Amino acid sequence: MRSTALKSIIAAAGLSLAAYTSAAADPVWDRIESSGKIVCGAIPNDKVGSWMDRATGKWEGYEIDLCRAMATDLSKDMGKEISPEFRETSWKTVVLDVQSNKIDIWPGMSATPAREKALSMVGPMYGLAFCGVASKTFQSDGTWEALNKPEVKIATVTGTSIETAFKKFAPNATHITLAEYADVTLAVQSGRADLMGADALRCLNVIQSAPNIFGAITFPTPVQSMGSSAGILKSADRLSSWLKAWSEKKQSSGEIKAIFVKVLNQAGFDTSVIPPEVQF
Repeated sequence: MRSTALKSIIAAAGLSLAAYTSAAADPVWDRIESSGKIVCGAIPNDKVGSWMDRATGKWEGYEIDLCRAMATDLSKDMGKEISPEFRETSWKTVVLDVQSNKIDIWPGMSATPAREKALSMVGPMYGLAFCGVASKTFQSDGTWEALNKPEVKIATVTGTSIETAFKKFAPNATHITLAEYADVTLAVQSGRADLMGADALRCLNVIQSAPNIFGAITFPTPVQSMGSSAGILKSADRLSSWLKAWSEKKQSSGEIKAIFVKVLNQAGFDTSVIPPEVQF
């Protein structure tokens, strides 16, 4: 009887250990380690984020350079060479592409409630500072306090984190929310609004595209940022922990900012307008 009972206990313990090991396993980490590559998403013609350089046939952009940097450091931690591979995706399909294992990771997107239900959102991997593009006639001292007045008209896209942020940090301003960024820029251009609320990348893009139409870019102080997270499978617990520690280290060292500045300069943006306190 004792022998039978002991065997039952050992068998049960063995099953529990197997179940724990299975639960603790990370299929994405294991796949990267065994294949020697990390597969990242890439969106064609997503200026600054990712694009295909037709002259060289290589992917470029900050999402691409983030993936390359991850591969370099994964190589050190896994003790073998891990190379980055890029597969085309789109904003419409990126979540499904991660879930179906077409790609291992998308390095940066807002952690919306819908995405958090579908994926493990790790981060923030980087932050995009809130900024404004002013009309030709609008002047301010560059603070949130100066924007927080009823006579200041701020245009943002309806339902975005940008709209939420500007209403939070300048609640007394007159807020105009519109369906598309094209509508927002037109509102500023026509004088309907004094300022377009956006993030750093979009502000730089607007000024580059129409330098003679708008006024200056302002990064209201104190600088506030919107975090972007990496999307991976919910079961990728080991990779999730590694990415969290990796992003914190790279942000504190300034390496993330260096990636952004390099890519922005490569894309022809004037990075001199970005104040030093904007860290990405």
